[in-house]
Amino acid sequence: MNPRLNLTYAFNDQWSISLNGNVNTMNPSLSQLSAVEQLTDSLQSERGNPNLKPYSYYRSTFRLNYSKGKWDIGLRNQYNYRDKAIMPHIYREDDRFVHSYANHSSFQDWTVGLDGRVGMLWNVLQLSGSIESRKYWSNGIDFRHTQHSIGWDVAATFMYKNFTASVEFQHNSDYFFGEVLATGEEAHAIDLQYRWKRLNVGLRMFNPFQKDYKRNEEDWNKYAGYSYQYHIDDVARMICVTLSWNINFGRDYKSNNKKMQNSDTDAGVL
Repeated sequence: MNPRLNLTYAFNDQWSISLNGNVNTMNPSLSQLSAVEQLTDSLQSERGNPNLKPYSYYRSTFRLNYSKGKWDIGLRNQYNYRDKAIMPHIYREDDRFVHSYANHSSFQDWTVGLDGRVGMLWNVLQLSGSIESRKYWSNGIDFRHTQHSIGWDVAATFMYKNFTASVEFQHNSDYFFGEVLATGEEAHAIDLQYRWKRLNVGLRMFNPFQKDYKRNEEDWNKYAGYSYQYHIDDVARMICVTLSWNINFGRDYKSNNKKMQNSDTDAGVL
């Protein structure tokens, strides 16, 4: 049984609120349950845990929105709670470190965000942006961790006749689970498109103002912690051409036929 709640209320034409919540049951995977042991090296091995139990995942989101004229502003509050969450568990056994899984105490994350949009300014320009604060609490069998990060995103879109140009900068908040931290991505892109009837041709460039794409990953485990930094040079300053064609012949033909014949030939099933 996975109950779900969705509530929306509009105070007037400008102000509205919404509340969403649901409870899911998360089951362990077959690989997590398998007791087969695999040696990684002379000091480490991987082994599942057949004693894992399903756990409950509670999710809730509250949003307050204001919209008037060219302005649209929203405040978001999201809280998630995992009771007896299945997370990686590293422990020492004899002269080796065993990488396994266990039902830990709990895992929580809380995000507060503000986003806004204004447009169209002078009927050609739209501006948007968002900022969020995210915090994690990871309570395990033999560890207690908290982690906090801030993410943001800004974008501008310019539209004139058949031309559309946009630029976007983003810095995602970090992702944390168990004892593993993946830092947020930093990226930006410039996009130029031209539309002619059903044809859309575009030119897009990723990260034109930075030398490479990088991301950090850390494990805070007391036995087998690590810190990596990934670099991908090919993503920075990458240019690509986009091409799309809107195929809508069947729908347009049927719509025009109904306008001329004024009859419905579709068969329905009751």
